[in-house]
Amino acid sequence: MKRVELKNATVFRLIDASPPPADWAYAFAAHAAEIDATARRRWAPDGLFHTNFSAHAIVSEGTVALIDAGLGPEPSAYFNGLRGRLDQELSAASLTPDMVSCVMFTHLHLDHVGWASRDGQPCFPNARYVIPKAELAHWKSRGAEAALPHHVAAFERHIAPLLARGLVDERGDGERAPGAIPLAYRLLPGHTAGHSAVMLEGGDAPLVIAGDSWHSPAQIERLDWSHRADHDPEAAVSSRMRLAQWASGTNALIAAGHFPEDAGFGHVEARSEGGFVWRPLR
Repeated sequence: MKRVELKNATVFRLIDASPPPADWAYAFAAHAAEIDATARRRWAPDGLFHTNFSAHAIVSEGTVALIDAGLGPEPSAYFNGLRGRLDQELSAASLTPDMVSCVMFTHLHLDHVGWASRDGQPCFPNARYVIPKAELAHWKSRGAEAALPHHVAAFERHIAPLLARGLVDERGDGERAPGAIPLAYRLLPGHTAGHSAVMLEGGDAPLVIAGDSWHSPAQIERLDWSHRADHDPEAAVSSRMRLAQWASGTNALIAAGHFPEDAGFGHVEARSEGGFVWRPLR
């Protein structure tokens, strides 16, 4: 668990689970030919793609918001029995589920919704659950064809019960979430139809929970690299470019949930020769 103190909030990175590393060329299959010796030396010395499934807790004046909900407490068949530990991470941050008043999802893949509900009951009993409007519209209209089967199963298990109970709010691009913390979505489609970052304004610089805009620091320098899970790679590249340009111009603090533990917070810096580079917060 990493903690960052901001002017108007405290932000915790809560690592729910860390799956076994995958072959780098498998994670970025469309770009396997570009993963040369230089790229491996910089981003994957062992030739493997290491990732984390993270959530972020934002605490401001006694109010707690949770961004994304990890893989969940039950063994994941898709990830060979891997299970999450978000409850332990919250406890280490001196937080409890009943303290959370708002849960915002960047999108609805299985590694982001697992602690939303369990056995039909909300895991955060005092929270409203917020989903990007475009994301929820996609899932409602496409049903079983909204995503790959393991994601659909996670939606039915963890999100559908919340919808049935009337616990879900939709918010569009730029619309503020319910609650006292000034959080809003920034629509960044491509990874999924309604994938959105979560923005916290009011500090010295914005905070951005980037969702799956990037899966690796490599993608900040190689913005055209798409992870295999991107639904629309072309749109995802466009979204990454727009976010990188905006983040470098505003000095935004980025929280990247899939990045290695020592690089989960940082800044996107524009290079004089063009392009961008990731500067982890140390």
